[in-house]
Amino acid sequence: MASLNEVDHQLLPRQHIQDHDSANAVKHYWGYPDRVIPCTNDKGSCEYLDGVYWMHTVSMLYTFIMWAVIGGILLVIVLARLFRPHRKGTGAESQKLKQGFLYRSWRSVASGCRRYLLPESLPRFFPNTTRLQIVILATICVYLTIFSLVGIVYKTWITPVKNSDKFNTRTGLGGFSDRVGALAYALTPLTIALSSRDSILSLLTGVPYQHFNFLHRWTGRIIFIQSFLHTLGWTIIEGKLYQPQPRVYVNFIKQTYMVWGIVAQILITFLYIFSTRWAIRLTGYEFFRKSHYVVAGVYLGACWGHWSKLACWMIAALGIMGIDLGLRILRVCLIHLGYKDGNKGLGFRAITSTVETFNDPSGTIVRLSFTHNHEPWSIGQHFYLTFPALSIWQSHPFTTASVPPTALVQPTHTYIIRARKGETARLAALTQAGSGERRGVCETPVILIGPYGCGVVDTEASNLLGIAGGTGISFTMPIITAALTNPPSLTQNIEMIWIIRHTENLNWIAPELLSLKTRLESCASSVIDEEMPKEGNVGVRRVRGKRFIIRIFVTRSPETISATAQRAQNKTISTKDLEISSASSSVSASPSGNQDLQELLRPHENFSITYLDHTHPNISSIVNDFIDDTVSSGRTQVVASGPAELGTDIRSAVAARNNAGGVWRGDERCDVACVWDDRMG
Repeated sequence: MASLNEVDHQLLPRQHIQDHDSANAVKHYWGYPDRVIPCTNDKGSCEYLDGVYWMHTVSMLYTFIMWAVIGGILLVIVLARLFRPHRKGTGAESQKLKQGFLYRSWRSVASGCRRYLLPESLPRFFPNTTRLQIVILATICVYLTIFSLVGIVYKTWITPVKNSDKFNTRTGLGGFSDRVGALAYALTPLTIALSSRDSILSLLTGVPYQHFNFLHRWTGRIIFIQSFLHTLGWTIIEGKLYQPQPRVYVNFIKQTYMVWGIVAQILITFLYIFSTRWAIRLTGYEFFRKSHYVVAGVYLGACWGHWSKLACWMIAALGIMGIDLGLRILRVCLIHLGYKDGNKGLGFRAITSTVETFNDPSGTIVRLSFTHNHEPWSIGQHFYLTFPALSIWQSHPFTTASVPPTALVQPTHTYIIRARKGETARLAALTQAGSGERRGVCETPVILIGPYGCGVVDTEASNLLGIAGGTGISFTMPIITAALTNPPSLTQNIEMIWIIRHTENLNWIAPELLSLKTRLESCASSVIDEEMPKEGNVGVRRVRGKRFIIRIFVTRSPETISATAQRAQNKTISTKDLEISSASSSVSASPSGNQDLQELLRPHENFSITYLDHTHPNISSIVNDFIDDTVSSGRTQVVASGPAELGTDIRSAVAARNNAGGVWRGDERCDVACVWDDRMG
């Protein structure tokens, strides 16, 4: 094992021109080799060393400042969440009370931020990304750019090479290269934290971990750029500016810490290339996910080997990865370890689930259901599912379409999954092994990991608008159901919008949708209309009890309508018994022979189906109509999930309805929150 002096001598080339053997004393520097005192070299070399060590000291200071700023921001967010002012009173009672200064200030700031930071910008470069995320990324880039350039000694020294007629060119390039390398090291723990499922950032901020993925990708790219600049800088210095060549560069590149540096640069390049969209499409998502995790761990080790004096950043990053992996294993054990059936003792138990497929013009949809005894989750959270019958090496995130139990009963899970390529396609294929009445239905074991994410229910919102596109109903329906069924819920005005391609898509959640439809009667009977004076002698409706409406939009109706109308003539139910509105023309339809679908298509004043001719509903009009026509008091929460384009429209519509000045004046209709989830299953 090498002694300490031997290790130091291995770093002598990295210390440029210092001679430890002739040193009277050494000065210790955190994160850098010790400096020989006094300097016995020529004047230019000594001035250069003064600049190098000063730049290093400033670099360390900047890394500490960066984390002090991050810690300060997180502290402010935590304190704001803990001491957030709440609305006085509940429901209509709050309208009679003058809300306090702090509450109005808080809500005004929140509304103003949503108006300007919620919409998407620069879609060509940042598709489906809010302005808030872009602003955060821009702030990080500006900080790193400024502090990479400030505090650099911009000077050149031409110094003689001993026992030679050649000269070295010494500049501030070495200090700059070390600076970007140090900042890359300091940024690494943040990048790892932004990718963790059990995220400490989510715990502190209340923001679901998946919303950090954008910043994780871009901070990773920033680290790649920094490491490239660091490598390029020292390649120029050791391969060109120092003499004689090629001896200096050969001796430099053979050192152990440089070998690890080359390995680290190769690994970070691999991570960058294989995280691009075209590479993921080429190699598959599972290759990306597993290789990314393994290579990232090896990369952290290589960085540690490259410059162990700053290993603290790599230790922190490895610790975050280890905690995240450990908590995943713990979650699996808590859910699946227990006593097996038949007194077989303690062991691992997979969950038996029922899989049902729906084949319609929009593709194949899988409905997966099971009941298992474990702790309930918060509404809005999701689980990762593994199907051992297909592969134990893959897990996919899905949002459960069921509501967690409030009593001591076993939770029931329901998932609506679109069968695409790969694992979900093979899951749908399992059901084709049956025959007769069981064809399209089968059972398969499931391994459940979770829950992940954060709860999304706003207990102070009086109005709730849920908008779902396709399988996005898995996210919005539990929120709607909880608002209707939980007595403590303060939400009094509820509307559910579901945008589907074909009428047959109603079968995906027919039992749950029928249950919601039965509540329309009880909600309708509890509504009392009153006229409330307003400027211009205009009255608005004050809603007592719960107002609940379901609106379905079918975007590709012509084919479906013609088929169902033809079946109607073959005696299922008369088409004139169904009054279904259409944006283009009034069309009648009938159920497709399925009893649940037939019941769903029965007319009801608060349940409408609108057929659109290969168009999509205007999301801005839906949001505006809900707020203008039905909201008389209280804040509004819009919860939505579906295709990315739907998210773009919803963010824009909600942002336009927010107005900080209106909230300050007491008009809570100008305070509209938005929760978007783009995982559709």
